[in-house]
Amino acid sequence: MAAGTCLAFLAQAVHDPIVPAVIPFIEANIKQENWHQREAAVMAFGCILVGPDPAVLSPLVNQALPILISMMSDPQSQVKDTTAWTLGRICESLITSIKPDVHLHALVSALVAGLQDSPHIIANCCWALMNLADGLYEVYDSSEEQSTGPLSPYFEGIVGALLQVTETYVPTHPFPLSGSLRPCVLTLIL
Repeated sequence: MAAGTCLAFLAQAVHDPIVPAVIPFIEANIKQENWHQREAAVMAFGCILVGPDPAVLSPLVNQALPILISMMSDPQSQVKDTTAWTLGRICESLITSIKPDVHLHALVSALVAGLQDSPHIIANCCWALMNLADGLYEVYDSSEEQSTGPLSPYFEGIVGALLQVTETYVPTHPFPLSGSLRPCVLTLIL
């Protein structure tokens, strides 16, 4: 975690030069059998998403999104947790890299499936969904010509899954999920 924080600060300080320095590490480790290497690669990618020019990062995000989405099914919970966090960072900082016609269905499906996982993964999936909804609203703000946004077809499924989490985890689990669930539901509704 400390290395990830250091890498994130470094990315914010040096901007674009961090990308070619880190990408070889990510490419070499993201598909390794050892889950520690996979998780480190995803963490490294997530850490460099703020700082470099979005024009530099966007092609890399487009290339990485299908891999990251598939990693939400990784058998190791730490990999899924870090992947959900990285997807949240993409939704927060590089929303225009997410192409609704290409990525949205698989992304929403993976994040909603993550809502049935452990509390830490659920919290990161809520955060990612909240950032996705907020970002898509900003990019595709409803105008008089457009009555719905790209997330509209998924609204009922997302809210239903979030409400299911409230019934399953919030009353019985000591991990404070309500702090993740409420903002996510409010962002979707408002």
